[in-house]
Amino acid sequence: MEAEIYDWLNQTGIDTPRWMLLGQGEIPVLDFYPVALKIHSPKVIHKSDVGGVALGIASSDDLYLARDAIARRLLAHGITLDTSDQFIAVEMVEGEELYAGIVRDEIFGPVILFGKGGILLELYKDICYIDIKADEAEIERAIKTTRISKLFEGYRGCHVTMEDAVSFIRKIQKLYQDNPTIQEFDLNPTKLTSRGLIAVDARIKFGSNEDAKPVVKRITTFFDNKRVAVIGASNDQTKVGYAVAKNSLSFRGELFFVNRKGGELFGRPLYKEIKDIPGEIDTAVITIPGKLVIDALKELIAKGVRNVIIISAGFKEAGGADAEKEIEKLAREHNLNVIGPNCLGYFEATKRLNLTFAASSIESGGVALISQSGAVLTGLMDKAWQAKVGFSHVVSVGNMVDLNFAETIMMLQDEPSCEAISIYAEGIRNGKEFLDAIRHSRKPIYLFKVGKSNESKKAAFSHTGNLSGNYEMFEGLFKSVGVHMVDNIEALLYAPRYKASEVLVVTNAGGPAAILTDYIVGRGKKMVALTPDEMSKLDAILPSNWSRGNPVDIIGDAMSGRYKQTLEVIASFGRVELLYLVVTPQFMTDIANIARLCLQEWPFQMIPILLGGEVMEEAKALLRSRRILYFESLKEATDFL
Repeated sequence: MEAEIYDWLNQTGIDTPRWMLLGQGEIPVLDFYPVALKIHSPKVIHKSDVGGVALGIASSDDLYLARDAIARRLLAHGITLDTSDQFIAVEMVEGEELYAGIVRDEIFGPVILFGKGGILLELYKDICYIDIKADEAEIERAIKTTRISKLFEGYRGCHVTMEDAVSFIRKIQKLYQDNPTIQEFDLNPTKLTSRGLIAVDARIKFGSNEDAKPVVKRITTFFDNKRVAVIGASNDQTKVGYAVAKNSLSFRGELFFVNRKGGELFGRPLYKEIKDIPGEIDTAVITIPGKLVIDALKELIAKGVRNVIIISAGFKEAGGADAEKEIEKLAREHNLNVIGPNCLGYFEATKRLNLTFAASSIESGGVALISQSGAVLTGLMDKAWQAKVGFSHVVSVGNMVDLNFAETIMMLQDEPSCEAISIYAEGIRNGKEFLDAIRHSRKPIYLFKVGKSNESKKAAFSHTGNLSGNYEMFEGLFKSVGVHMVDNIEALLYAPRYKASEVLVVTNAGGPAAILTDYIVGRGKKMVALTPDEMSKLDAILPSNWSRGNPVDIIGDAMSGRYKQTLEVIASFGRVELLYLVVTPQFMTDIANIARLCLQEWPFQMIPILLGGEVMEEAKALLRSRRILYFESLKEATDFL
């Protein structure tokens, strides 16, 4: 009942309109006109549908007339009132209509929604998503993603501050904590008034408490690998087992190969049975057919295994859910860390342990790359090798039967070689756990999430067997916890590498540089503002009609000598972090020589953009041969910023 809801909200600290219950013949004196008069009876659920509401009542006389009019309309709908029925007079509050509420998501559990409200809620869709456990900083970040957040910064004299808005959300969090059986909760509208945020109407649905149980912390980390076995190592070069065995040869620990045919591979014995391996093993990669995996896993458990990578496919993604459940059960019973199944494998740089079947070489570096898709991962690894992007770890999680994103993130916190974490996600199951891991991460996290369209969600499910979820909710929640959401998968490689907040552009053409500037600023970066002294230094070497600003347009007739002088002067500034070098093909442009400038050492990161077709091929081939990252598109060159 409405009066009960108002009482309940007031006890939680959420402000409501002034109100009063009226009996059948009672017309009290009110001091908060105008009011809305509504029937207040369990006989009426949808008041407006049966004429149970009267608006804009300005006096006690109007209140009397409205009460009788409502009673007549109800009677016309077959609803007869008696002495137990009441009316409620509610203050009509003026102000901007907002929305606040709680929904239960199958991935993230209880989530708070906040934004533009009223009858056009679905049309505006100006809503942010806030985890029920979010702290004040996280709440503020979430609210700032909405257009209505400007209201809390004094827009048009609004006196309700961001602190007030955050406090309002904290009250909703407290309300849920005190009432964890809430299934749905709407405050629509909530009015933004000179008195603050006032919940004008509410709808609440209760049920059972379905919050996920706390996750038990793992005893061991996956990254402790000393004695490794490749199960299914093969002499057949068309088999995954051959590729994995060959890639594993660089391992700096003890390595064992197993194949039921026996024999020898790469000068090492092929053990016919897992039990034949001398001593215990801590890590194993399984490449055999899916139907043989569980028996192999049981044999590995007998050998003391702690870390298992199951490359084999044919599980949940292909209808084999029961087999996955058995793997999960064994992992829990024996405290195993299991990656996969249906994955590309695993790489760890400090031990040179490459247990993948990727064709590309892997360079050591500071990025830990986690991916649900093996095919996407191979593409990224190939691009990474070409651009000299190195990895500390590569984890192809596949179907995530056991080890998931959250647990991998937490394990990486204690890995000194890992400086940043990049994640390609198709779907997740334990959203709360994932969010919590990110909150506690000391390393920056970059994330690409597939599943914006319904068609994409279906494809992701058939691929990995996981739920993709609501993309807008996913994006909103993860941005609020500080994740760098990227909309280009290559950005998972380049974003951790190019982290400058300000950018400088050197170009021989003004138009492309103007477009590039829009892209740079659109990604939230600033253009380096040149000082008078810096412009004076450039004046000394550039034509009089140069742009005298950033972008530094050195004019279309620029050859490599002018490019070089410009870069040398900019290097002398000592403050430029990231520089785009734009080259367009003019008749006199010596493109290959300009490209050679990119091979030199500079005190800033430099990204060449070569705009053109066949005339650029020599320059591109030169940069490729030296594994220098370049772009052929202005937009692609900025997608990772």
